[in-house]
Amino acid sequence: MQAERTFNIATLVEEQKAGRFAVGLLFWCFLIMLMDGYDQTAVSFAAPAIVKAWHVSRGGFGPVFGAGLFGTLIGSFIFGYLGDRFGRKKAIVAGSFFFGVLTYASVWASSLHQLMLLRFLAGIGMGGVVPNAVALVAEYAPKRLRATWVTLMFSGFSIGAGSGGLVSSALIHRFGWPVMFAVGGGGSLLVALLASFTLPESAKLLAIRRRDPRMLHRLVTRLRPELSIPADAQFVAGEVREKQRFVLKLIFSDGLAAITPLLWIVFIVNSMALYFLQNWLPILMEGMGIDPHGAGLITMMFSVGGVMGGLILCRFVDKHGVLAIISLPAIGFPVVAMLGHGSSQGWLMLAVFATGFCVVGAQYGLYAVAGMIYPTSFRSAGVGSAISVGKIGSVSGPVIGGVLLAMHLPIVQLFYAASLLFVIAAVFSTVLALLYRTRFGERRTPVSAAEAAAEST
Repeated sequence: MQAERTFNIATLVEEQKAGRFAVGLLFWCFLIMLMDGYDQTAVSFAAPAIVKAWHVSRGGFGPVFGAGLFGTLIGSFIFGYLGDRFGRKKAIVAGSFFFGVLTYASVWASSLHQLMLLRFLAGIGMGGVVPNAVALVAEYAPKRLRATWVTLMFSGFSIGAGSGGLVSSALIHRFGWPVMFAVGGGGSLLVALLASFTLPESAKLLAIRRRDPRMLHRLVTRLRPELSIPADAQFVAGEVREKQRFVLKLIFSDGLAAITPLLWIVFIVNSMALYFLQNWLPILMEGMGIDPHGAGLITMMFSVGGVMGGLILCRFVDKHGVLAIISLPAIGFPVVAMLGHGSSQGWLMLAVFATGFCVVGAQYGLYAVAGMIYPTSFRSAGVGSAISVGKIGSVSGPVIGGVLLAMHLPIVQLFYAASLLFVIAAVFSTVLALLYRTRFGERRTPVSAAEAAAEST
């Protein structure tokens, strides 16, 4: 009799038919990621106007960009712990409120030092939202749809990052640079407020923590409305796996002694290129004589190209393995090198689209490659370590860009410098792919970029 009142949540999730519950979950997580992406890049689109308003050097924005990204690194650890301890929903809503308030506060910043501090603090909330949103979606997604659901949610981040171009081109000339932060902060606070009422908590986490049985019953009823679940039902999380105790030496064992450092180098270099371009493109475009309206639209194409590149490359990685990762850095090198020679806005939009296709697409592909390289027993730790080490490039890329701008180098030379990162990434990717094929052939089980990202959380 007791068995008839006991429900396995993992089984209920696997057997669900995607309906209102799934659509609502993805919709709100998509919106949260969209605001996260917008707020992370808002300062990049505001920077050209701030340079003119405050009469500061363009290179001074390097530490501002780097501080925000360093904040995301810290936030991912802090809010990742809070999400496991107190709940995914609470961490997501708290993180969204946190970066919403700090982003809105940037409206009143009057110096680069104030802006740098505000971006660092806002970055803590931005970085904290991502792992919890990924975990929440992954815990409600059937295995057959997990990669699709997480990818759909992640696309919100890229779309949000690109939408700053539309806002800047439409509003900055009328309301000034503060409008970028007003839109981002206000939108984030509104989404966070609505999500606090509509976003579900993780049913699996509630079952594991044995918390709030009434809420758990309501969640399961919403998840599977076609079932008649008694009021005194008992729930087990299911999928409880005994994890191997991880020690660092595992990711250097079994033929991985050279492969892991090579993967880390490629992550660092590609992250440097990604965040250098994502943060500095609006300023570089205006430095080439493009008006603010055109610079915002051109930069938006970087994120549009990134979404397309990520979706396409991951399919090639699934089919052709690690060797597929070589293609985008090799293509990106000449494209980025030619950016400084742009002669028209139409050509620059196409070139920036191709650049985003290559650099952001390669980042998605690297998640998939990392998932292929490491075995199941410590795949999460292997992928997570690569992403964490890659943050070195995320932070240093914008800072190095600021140093180069402070040297007053011609725009052409700045794009040449960025293109060299693609050469380095292509070389080390080639060595990584050949070494992997030599050591392992195809015996590792491929994992999609979305699944790798989900496992790393």
